[in-house]
Amino acid sequence: MRKVLVTSAHSDDSIIGMGGTLRKLTSNGYEVFVLSVCGDRITGFDDAIKMLGAKPLYFDYSYGKINEQRFSEELRKLFDQIDPQVVFTHWEKEILYDHQLVSRQTMELARNYEKEIYMFEIPASSIDFDFDMAVDITQFFEYRKKAIELMKGAFEEKVYLKEILPSIVYAPGFRGIQVGCDFAEVFKYCGSRFPLAPYRRKLVDIASI
Repeated sequence: MRKVLVTSAHSDDSIIGMGGTLRKLTSNGYEVFVLSVCGDRITGFDDAIKMLGAKPLYFDYSYGKINEQRFSEELRKLFDQIDPQVVFTHWEKEILYDHQLVSRQTMELARNYEKEIYMFEIPASSIDFDFDMAVDITQFFEYRKKAIELMKGAFEEKVYLKEILPSIVYAPGFRGIQVGCDFAEVFKYCGSRFPLAPYRRKLVDIASI
């Protein structure tokens, strides 16, 4: 069984970035671990991730207060413990520092360990996101919505309605239009050691990840 590790700064990031893909991966037999680095935004996280078929993990950092050296050490231990073949993380250019830090540290370790690497998009914070792979999540779109609904209590009502929910609902529809399906989630593929993927935008069979 292939193992997948998803590293996200906050508990909602993995669902916004790849909630449908998470369910599609687990439905296809992958063992998926989802890390929320900041454990102070954890309301509903366990239930949401388990509903998607994955295994929730979290560190105890607070929003905006990640100790980079300690995080790097803890993340390395997690890599050694899980030994994933595939790693997903944040896009490299992000408005939020937490996202940048988690992406940078994950990318460094994944390259050192020669893992397959994919970066996901957060519509509200990813700058100039450049994707070359897309996953058709039409069959799993409702799971994405249900997962974020389980986490509704983690957000202020205005933030949930104006930022979180639109990111969940509208972004996959827009990306689906771009790649030729109803709903899609998009990724930048970074190879195992170097960014080997050619510049192209395509749907990918989840079994090939």
